[in-house]
Order: sequence, then C-alpha cells, then structure tokens
Amino acid sequence: MSFKDYLKSRASVLLINGAALLVLSVYLLLLKNPGAAVVVIVAGWFLVLAIYFFVRFYSMKKYFEELLDVLDGLDQRYLIAEVMKPGKRLEDRLYWEILRKSNKSVIEKIHSLEEEQKNYKEYIESWIHEVKTPITAAKLICENHKSPQTKQILTELDVIENEVEKVLYYARMEQVHKDYHIHRVNLKDVVLAAIRDEKRHFIQCGMVIDLDMEDTFVSADEKWVEFMLRQIFSNSIKYRRESEGKIKIYVERGANKIFLIVEDNGLGIVPEDLGRIFEKGFTGKNGRRDKSRATGIGLYLCRRLCQKLGMGISCDSWPGSYTKMILTFPDSDFNRI
Repeated sequence: MSFKDYLKSRASVLLINGAALLVLSVYLLLLKNPGAAVVVIVAGWFLVLAIYFFVRFYSMKKYFEELLDVLDGLDQRYLIAEVMKPGKRLEDRLYWEILRKSNKSVIEKIHSLEEEQKNYKEYIESWIHEVKTPITAAKLICENHKSPQTKQILTELDVIENEVEKVLYYARMEQVHKDYHIHRVNLKDVVLAAIRDEKRHFIQCGMVIDLDMEDTFVSADEKWVEFMLRQIFSNSIKYRRESEGKIKIYVERGANKIFLIVEDNGLGIVPEDLGRIFEKGFTGKNGRRDKSRATGIGLYLCRRLCQKLGMGISCDSWPGSYTKMILTFPDSDFNRI
C-alpha cells in the first residue's frame, strides 16, 4: 500500500477539507482580517491535516503488513478471521465481525464436505474389500477346473483385480502417511513379487523377463512400490509389440540415488506425449488405439505416490523402439546399516 493510493482513497475527505478551508478563508477576508492571519490559519489547517493523514497511513500500513504476515504463515488461509485482530475504528470492527461470521460459515461447510468425503472413502474401501471376495472365489473355481477357457477367465480376473486395487490406492492416496511403513527393503524381492503377480499375463503374452540385478536395499514401503511396479508392467504388456516382447529390469546407482529401471521393447511413446503421461486421465496416442483399455490413472497414481513417499519417477522412450520407466530411491546411510 503506497501513500499515493491512500490519498486517492481519501479524496472525498481532501475535497471537503479544501472546500471548507476555501469558505473559511473567504469569510475571514470579508470580515477584514489581515491576509497574513488567513495564511497562518490555512497553513495550520494543512499541517494538522497532513499529520493526521501520515499517522493514519502509517498505522494502516503497519496493521495490514502484520495481517499479511499472519496470512502467509497460515496453512489454511480461510482461518484468517479467527486469528486477526479487530481494528480500532468502528467500521474496521464491523468489517472484522462480518468476515468472522462469513469464515465461520465457510469452515462449517468445509467440515461438512470433509465428513462427506470421509464417509465416501470409507464406503469405497468397504466396497473394494467386499468385491475382492467374489473375485478370489472365482479364481479358486478356475484354478480347480483348469482349461483354456478358465485360463482366459483368470487373466481377465487379474485385470479386474488390478483395476479394483487402483480404486483402493486412489482412495487412500491423500492419507498414504497412515498406511505406509518406511524401512529397509530388498528391491529384488519386491520386483520378484510384482513379477509373480503378473506372471499369468506375461506367459499369455509370451513376454520374456530379463532380471539383471543383485540384492539392492533401499528405504521404502514394499507394498506401495510393488503396486507401482504392477502398473508399469501392465503398461508394458498393454503396449507390447506383436512378437518377441521383452522387459529388462536392472539397477543403476547415481549420486546419493538408486535407480530401478524397467525397460521394454514395446511401441514406445511419441515425443509430444512423453511430457504428459503422468497427468490424470491422459492416455496419449497409444491409449487411443483400438482394443486399448487405457484409463490414464495408473501412471498418475505412481507419480502421486512417489511424491508422497519421497521417491521419483521418470520416463525415457522412443517410438517403436523402447520405453524406460525409472523409479528413483534416495540412497541414504540407513540402507547400509
């Protein structure tokens, strides 16, 4: 707030004082008062008015600067009315009271929406656990009655289960801190577990897995990392080449970082799509192909989960040649204990 802007906001006061001073000066001169006396009165009037404006401006500026500092320090800025001090003037106190009542209404509405969202998430999680039961039962039936048809059914059931898991992880994503346990994890064991979960798809699609890594320890949560690997594997299967599909999994080390790389020789990603593959709902050129069941959610979830877990995820690809999905883990001293 500048002094110029403050004076503009007080233009009506200045005009009234100027008009009053003009009338007073004319009246005093008509009464045959000395011109010097009138000048002194006018100068005194202007001096008092200037002092008032400067003091008022400084007071307002200090008040709003303190208020902005408080606002910047708030995580939830709509709570400003709860912590701000009421002004000294009557109109400032009235504005403060109006703002406080308005904010109270906003807070109540937010709490109501948060409660609705919480209930909805609890329902979704409950529904997911309920729907997993018939999926598991259907798998057992297929396992006990093996045939070419039941093998196909098992593959489709795996797809359904993966989509259901996406919904579960999406629902839990905002509160991932309540459902993870960061500890020393062997990346090779996590990769093998993810491969076992997708083995039916790999066999059916005739894809070869080249696992070229030793025991590698990182600080992570194996459940969430395994989920991300399954999304990456799912994309490798979905966008594979017609024959001789292959996935190579290996580890590289950088400066205080460990990179887990999943490289396939599939369709690849066109350069104009590469920068958007982690956006919610983005499917790209490959996702718009016939028979593609892309939703644009898998990699979006991976990016969000990496942000929550202090990891990184990136992609390097060339159309018709390869796609590399790179998971980055911090190489902390804790891993060497």
